[in-house]
Order: sequence, then C-alpha cells, then structure tokens
Amino acid sequence: MDLIRTLHEELLGSKIKNSPLFPNTTLETIFRHSLSCELIKNAEKRQVFYIQTSRGDYFLKLSHLIRTKDRLRHLILPRRRWAEWKNLHKLSMMGVEAARPVIKGETRKLRPKSFFIVTKKVDGISLNEQRDPDPENLGKFFATLHLRGIYHADFHPENVIIKPNGQSCLIDVQEVYILKKLPRCLRVSNLGKSFFVFVPNRQEQSWFKELLGAYNKFFKNKVSLAEVKRSGQKHQKRYYRSRAKRCCKNSSEFAVIKLKGINGYKRKEFQWGKNEIENALRLGIKLKEDRVIAYKNVCIKIHEKRILHRDRCLACWKNSKALEVRNIPVPKSLGYYRIDKKSFFLSEFLESSLGLNEYLSSIKDFKKKRMAVRKLAFWVKRIHNQNVWQRDFKSNNILCGKGKFILIDLDGVRIKNLSKKNRIANLAQLNASLSNEIRYKDRVRFFHYYSLEEKQTRQERRDIYKRVWAITKTKNTKVFGLDLNNLVV
Repeated sequence: MDLIRTLHEELLGSKIKNSPLFPNTTLETIFRHSLSCELIKNAEKRQVFYIQTSRGDYFLKLSHLIRTKDRLRHLILPRRRWAEWKNLHKLSMMGVEAARPVIKGETRKLRPKSFFIVTKKVDGISLNEQRDPDPENLGKFFATLHLRGIYHADFHPENVIIKPNGQSCLIDVQEVYILKKLPRCLRVSNLGKSFFVFVPNRQEQSWFKELLGAYNKFFKNKVSLAEVKRSGQKHQKRYYRSRAKRCCKNSSEFAVIKLKGINGYKRKEFQWGKNEIENALRLGIKLKEDRVIAYKNVCIKIHEKRILHRDRCLACWKNSKALEVRNIPVPKSLGYYRIDKKSFFLSEFLESSLGLNEYLSSIKDFKKKRMAVRKLAFWVKRIHNQNVWQRDFKSNNILCGKGKFILIDLDGVRIKNLSKKNRIANLAQLNASLSNEIRYKDRVRFFHYYSLEEKQTRQERRDIYKRVWAITKTKNTKVFGLDLNNLVV
C-alpha cells in the first residue's frame, strides 16, 4: 500500500480527463478501492503499474519527460503525447478489440514533466505466454487490421492478448497508425516484422505459412513468404543495430561517463571508477602479459592509444553488446573507460570456465565427446548465420562453461555479410587450433554437422573440406598441441 500512497501523492493535483467509455470512474475512486499495486515496468522514461481494485483491475502508464529533447519534442508536437489515448478510442469506434481507456492526466505545469493514462485490464494471456497459438486466428486478425487500414509499427507477442474466447486484443497502441487504405508495401512490412518476431521462437516456418495462408484469403493481391522473409530480415538488422547502439547512450541499462580524468560508458549497476581501476592495475593478476588482468571477478583488457590505431577496448565494448542482442553468449560487459592515454574494457571474469581444447580433452566418453562436437558445430553455424565474423577464431578465444560455448577477445569481431571465403577461413582457423585430442573422425563429424542445413552436393562439401585442410596445413599448429603427422584417425 506504500506504493499506492506514493503514486497518489505524485499524481495529486494533476489535470485529469475521463474517457467517454468510463465517465464516472475517477483516479480517487481507483486509489480508494485499491487492494494491491505492483510496479511491472520501471524504466527511466516510463513506469507501468498494475492496480488491483475491488471494482476491477487497471494499468497505469506514467511517462516522464526527463531529457531536454523529449520536452522539446512534446512541446512542438503536443498531439504526440496522447497518441495512444486517441488510438484506443479510434479502435473502439472501429470495433477492433483493444484495451479500453479510462483516464488520462498530466501535471499542472506549462511544460508537463510527466503524463499518464489508465486502461482497463484485458482478461487473457499474452501471445508470448501461449504455448501453441492458432496461426489461422492470427492470420485472420492481421487481415482484419489491414483491411481497416491499421498499421501497428510495434507489433510483437507481448502487445497481443488472447482472450478466453480465443479473440485477439491489442494493447500498447502508441505506435498504431490508421489510414484510409493500407498500401501493399506497408502490409508486407507489418507481416515482415511479425515474421522476425515469431519465427525465431519456432524453428520451422510451417507455422507462419499457415498464418500467411489464412491472411491471403482476404486479399486478391496475395503476399508471398519470400517477400515477408526479406522484409523480416530488414527489420531484424534494424533492430540489432538500434539495440547495439544503446551501450553508447544514457538508457535504462547504460550510463555515459564524463568526469575529470575519466570518461566512457558503463552499466548502471556497475560502480567502478578511476580509483578501482588503479587498484586493479596494481593488485590484479596478469592473464596475458600487461594487456589482460583479473581483479575481483572482473577481467580488464588494456589498450594504449596509438596514432592510426583503432581503440580495441571500444571495439570490444560495442561488439559485446552487438553479440548479446543476437543471443550469442559472451562474458557480460561491465564498462569501457578512457584514462589518460589508455583505454580499458571491463567484463565478467569467468574463472571456472575452461578453454575449448581443455574442455574437449577432458571428455573421455566417446558418445559425450561426439555430442560436444555436434553442439560446437551448431554453435559455430549459428554465429555464421548471424553474419558474425571473428577474425581470430581460435580455440583459445572460446570458453566452455555451464553447458555453453562463450566467445571472448571481441575486438576482432565484424558484423558483415559473410562470404564463402570468410566461412572457410574461420573453419580452418578453428581446425588448426584444436589439439591432437580431437581425432580426425571428430573433425569430419564437426564439418558434417556444420553443413547439415546447406543445400550442397557431396562433391561440393568435399571441395570445401579440402580447402579447409589446405589452409590448416599452412598454420603454425604446434602451439596448440596439434601435430598433423600424428593425428589419430
């Protein structure tokens, strides 16, 4: 109840307007009959409260105009502030299932620092929580929206509630746009975004084919799966690029540091500063000469600035976030700092993890080693499918811990469209850095598992494998414990 009291005090004296759908429901009434209040989203710019009352349940979305550019944007475009409020009423008038608006309000100031809307809770479960959503019903729901000129720019499973009667209902309609007629390009774009969201959660595309089949029944000019996939790939790239850039901005997760003698970026919960880094340099354990040290469960990479040399620590910081949003396991990045002529990249120190060679050598059971090789092959394939190229893809840059493979030393990572040559070079680097404990048959199995999804003839696979071995023979393999002349078959 303390949360209700705090919220009531914060919104006291606000300029309030009721929805015509609920003319007699007031904010005071909701607070007076409240049974419990839960903060379900707590971001810097927006908070969402779930309020249970004896007369029904409500969601209160409270937005804060903290940044100067946000206040300026809302001053120039005041209508944008109430876009969700207006969209909810329009959808209700059009007969489209959506959350019902109750109250809107803003603080009594010339330039409001905060504003809020209250909506009635929709009974049901989110599409994200439903195990086997019906693709035909979703296809019909998409078609209904598009036939009425509705474009949802933020359509994802959490913004759709499936009611007990099976009907789909929209929530969070801030990014909804209503046109007289929806052009085909926008229909494809909307379906592409949903393809990007739904298909990664279901390994096969047959589910989405059913959705698209039900959708196309309502249109003469049908949309093909290939068009939707291309649009989905564009959305995916845009999403990854946007998420990765957040590590260099003030956000709910990261903070920009601009202090005397030190600047950079860090995670908000990470409290290290200049003094802690100086202590780490004095007392830390050297892992790789003077370039990598460990101190208090933190791994610190050090790079001294040079003319015409890129900042390797900054590259590690950016690449760490870029791989994280692609669900590729990496040590958790903690901060990037610039002090004098040196830069530092701080990440989680995985002390209990083993290097790839050490891990594979420790497996003596034949079946378990075969499963480990299979898992490694699928992991490498997934990295390549995500257009991630590690220029230094060696066994000593791969850790194994808690049942997963972890990529380290990220300054050599590039996000690019991988050519066949890039993939072969990566496979050869990895092959040349695996010790003699990995037999020739295990290496053949690795390549077999890696190539499972490729539409290649046996001869094409053989030619690629020969190229991998030809490059392997040019490498210095002895430093990794690999003697090609004594490799067990």
